[in-house]
Amino acid sequence: MFSVVIPLYNKELSITNTVQSVLDQTCQDFEIVIINDGSTDNSIKAVEAINDSRIRLIHQENQGVSAARNCGIKEAKFEWIAFLDGDDLWKPNHLEETTKMMNLYPEANVFATSFVYSDNRPMFKHPRNAPIFKIENYFKEALKESLICSSMVVINKECFDKVGAFNKKLSRGEDLDLWARLALNYKIIKSSKTTAIYSMEDEFSLSKGKSNYHQSILSIINLEDKKADERKYYQRMLFNRIKADIKAFDLKELLLILLKHNINLIR
Repeated sequence: MFSVVIPLYNKELSITNTVQSVLDQTCQDFEIVIINDGSTDNSIKAVEAINDSRIRLIHQENQGVSAARNCGIKEAKFEWIAFLDGDDLWKPNHLEETTKMMNLYPEANVFATSFVYSDNRPMFKHPRNAPIFKIENYFKEALKESLICSSMVVINKECFDKVGAFNKKLSRGEDLDLWARLALNYKIIKSSKTTAIYSMEDEFSLSKGKSNYHQSILSIINLEDKKADERKYYQRMLFNRIKADIKAFDLKELLLILLKHNINLIR
C-alpha cells in the first residue's frame, strides 16, 4: 500500500535506526525505496546489512535531496508515497495513523501526522476540535505552526502529475515549495498525533543544510501574484531571512533579496 521513500547521503550512523523504525510499524503493508545519492561513507553497507526483501536500494550520482526524492517517487510501486529522511524516525504507529486518516477522508490525497524535534524544543500547536481534521487555510495556520515536515507526510502519487515534484534547483525550502503547491490544489488532512521524530543532530543532512539565495525557495517567490494569507506566509519567510543575513553581516545575500523583493516588502 505504501512506498516509503528514503533519500540517503552519508547517514551511516543513523540509517539503520531509520529503516528499523519503518520495519517496526504496526502496519506492515509497504515497500522501502532507498535512494543512495552518491554516499561516500559506509551508508550503503549499513543498508545492505538489513535483511528484508521489501527494501530496494537505488544508486545515483550526487544530485541533492530533491532529485533523490523524485527518483523515489518515480520508482515507487504503490500509489501512496510516504517520505522519511535518513536521520529521522517513525514511531510504530505512523502508517497505522495515516491509514486511519485515509479511512476518515477517503476522498483526500494528502495526509500529515504530527512530529516532535529530537532536541525536544517547544512547538506551537493550534487548538483543535478533533484529533484528525482538515486544514482549512494552510498558509494562515503555517505562519505559527509547523504543519508538515518531509518525514510525516503521505501523498497520492497522482498529485505529482498535477503539481510537479520537488524542485531540483532548490537546496533549501524545496519541501516548503511542494507543500505550498499541494495546499493550493488539494485539501490536507492532519492528525495531531505525534508519529515522527525530526532529527536536529546532523548538520550535514541532505535537507537541513544552509543554501545560498539562488538555491533557496526565496529566489522563486513573487509576492505580486499571491493572495493575502499566502503573501503573509512568504513575507514572514523573507523577513526571517533578512534578519538572519543582517545578523551574519551577509551583505551580498541581503542585497540579492532586497533587489528582488524590496518593492513588495515596503508596501
